[in-house]
Order: sequence, then structure tokens, then C-alpha cells
Amino acid sequence: MISYQYKGIAPDGQRVEGTIAAPSIEEAERRLSIQDVAILSIYKASGRASKNTEVGGASKRKGKKVSAQDSAVVLRNLAVMAEAGVPFVEGLEAVITSSRTPAIAESLQLVKDAVVGGQGLAQALKMADNMFPEIIVDMIRVAEAGGRLDQALGNGATYLERAAELRKKIMAAMMYPMVMLFVSIFTIGILVIFVMPKFAQTFSQMKAQLPITTKLMLDAGGFVRSSPILSAAIFLGVIFGSITLFKIPLVQALVQALATRLPIVGDLIKRLAVTRALQSIATLSSSNVPLLLAIETGAKVAGHYQVSTALMTARNEIERGKSMSEAMDETKVFPKQITQMIAVGERTGRLPQLLNSVCASMEIEVDGKLKALVSIIEPLMIVTMGVIVGSITMSIIGPIYSVVENIK
Repeated sequence: MISYQYKGIAPDGQRVEGTIAAPSIEEAERRLSIQDVAILSIYKASGRASKNTEVGGASKRKGKKVSAQDSAVVLRNLAVMAEAGVPFVEGLEAVITSSRTPAIAESLQLVKDAVVGGQGLAQALKMADNMFPEIIVDMIRVAEAGGRLDQALGNGATYLERAAELRKKIMAAMMYPMVMLFVSIFTIGILVIFVMPKFAQTFSQMKAQLPITTKLMLDAGGFVRSSPILSAAIFLGVIFGSITLFKIPLVQALVQALATRLPIVGDLIKRLAVTRALQSIATLSSSNVPLLLAIETGAKVAGHYQVSTALMTARNEIERGKSMSEAMDETKVFPKQITQMIAVGERTGRLPQLLNSVCASMEIEVDGKLKALVSIIEPLMIVTMGVIVGSITMSIIGPIYSVVENIK
């Protein structure tokens, strides 16, 4: 017989730990399952691995990013098995076997090795940070301390599903404008690089007086044709430089401040940030995570400087004794109906449920605003594309027409 040390959650929700003798780790898990103990970690009594060392031959490493939808499916499957009393390590093995991609299997294998090596489940999930965001780790950490593991896993799956659905709606709404933008850039490139230079010699022979716009386009087209590698390097440098620049917090804050002032777009960006933040707070609150920690996490995932700052300000005011509704209302960032719903939730003791209702209604509202924005952007982009192509065409025809007039 081999002695195994374990940590888990008893049927009454209390955290338990102890030692069990069994011929194998699988048998130890089975015996604990019979006792209705949800296993958080299990390892040989003499072979516990340190948190700072490699566990089961696998160390934490950055793997390929796993989509939120795939992560949600994994959490949902683990939640179902945990509710059915399946030992967590056994559940992980089943999910690893049925993994849709090698990246998922590799990440889950790291988690399994960490749990078998003696680490807690929340700490083990950090090994797969390409798959499980910090909000999921916080929820599982609270469940380890005395909550229901299956409920925490289910809540985590719901959060990731809602986040993936919101992202999908945004991508679907922006698909047509992005295609139109690509077509516009491609068309302009063809005209400037291949069409305009063919008229350069003609203009020179005619000694035509060229407008400044025609000169600029002829120079740009000639430069690209004569130095294609340098032109490509400049183009890529501008793209990557812009991406790097937008990662700077100060630049992000300035861009967001300007975008917030735009009609329709500004309000939509802000509501998207508020929706993301409230989804996080609602999910964490439903999993018994302390409210202050839930608000801190919501501020991190908001992705909007103004909303994040307002949440941290509200968090500090709550810590001083104010209610959540009062603290959020004083920031003047959150819509009045949201703070009123939060106030109702605080009075009735149903804050997580009310927050989930607010998130659901905001998602519907954001979806409607996205569709309205797209309906406005489509004709605007068509008109803009027509104006640009028309301007290039006039830059070609204009000098020719002036020469013909002079000949007459």
C-alpha cells in the first residue's frame, strides 16, 4: 500500500485534508469519491513537489492561446463531472483524451501534473494561463477555501461563454466594414502604384501643369515601383509601430478619451467596457468571491481607462463604508439604471442575480447599438470609397483636360 496525502472539499462544503492508503493513485481517488470528497490535490505522502519546482516533469510555459469558447467547454465538462462525483484528476484525464486541439491537451496535462504533484487547483490552473484567465483562478481559489467546486467551474464556463459570444457579435458586426476598408486600400494601391505611373510620361510630354495631389500620387507610385522592398518595410514598420504605440497606457487613455467623444461610437465603446466589467463582477460574486476583489478584477478586464478608474475609485469608497450603488453612482460613469438595479440587489441580498440581469440587458442593448452602427458605417464607407477613387480619377483626368483646353 502507498500513502497519499490529499486536499478536497467535503459534501458540507468544508475543506478537508488527510492521508489515505491505496495501491495506486486511481484507487485512492476512487475511495475518496465514495466518501463524496471533491479532490483538489492528491500526491504521494513522500513525494510532494515544491511550488517553485517542476511538477510531474512539466514546468509552466507559454503555450498557444486557447479560445474562450474552447476553455468554456472544458470548464463545463469538468463542472458536470465534479457534480457527478467524478474525481478531479480522473475528470481531467477524460477531458484531455477528448481534447479538440493539441494546445488544449498540453495545457490540461500541465494542470493535471501540478495537481498530482501536490499543488492546489487554483495554483495548478495558473500553469495554463494561455487557457484560464485570472478571473477563473480567483473563482477556483475561493471554491478551494470552502465553496462548491462544481458551481465555481460552471460559473467560470458561463462567464467565458458570454465573453466569447460578445466578442463574436462584435467581430460579426465589424466584418463588413473591415472588408470594405481592405477593398478601398487595395483599390487605391492599384490606382496609385500601377495606373498613375502610366500617365507620368504622357503628362511630361504634354508639359501639363499638374495639381499638387497628382504630383504626390505620382511620386508615391514611382517610389513604390522603384523600391518595393523598402516600401514594404516602411508599411510594415508603420503597422507594427502603431500597434506598439497603442499598447502604451497613456496613448490608450488619450485614444479612448477621443473615441468616447465620438457620437454613437463613443457610447458603444464605453458600454462594451461596462458590460465586460459587470460580467466579471457578477460571475465572481456568484462564486462567493469577496466584492472588493471582484471589483478589482472587473477593473482589470474592462479594457477602458475611464471605466477602470471609476471602478477602482468605487472600490476604495466601498472599503471606506459606502454601498456599491452609492460609490458607483458618484463616479458619474455608469448609467443610472445600473446603479439603481445594484441598489435593489443590495437591499434584497440578491446582488449577484441582479448583476447578471443587468449584464443580460446590457448585452442586448450593445447588440442593438452594434447593428445600428454598422447600418451607418456601410453607406459611409461606400461614399468615402467613391470620393477617394473619384479624386484619384480626377487627378488623372484633370491635367489631360487642361492640356486639351490649351490646344484648342
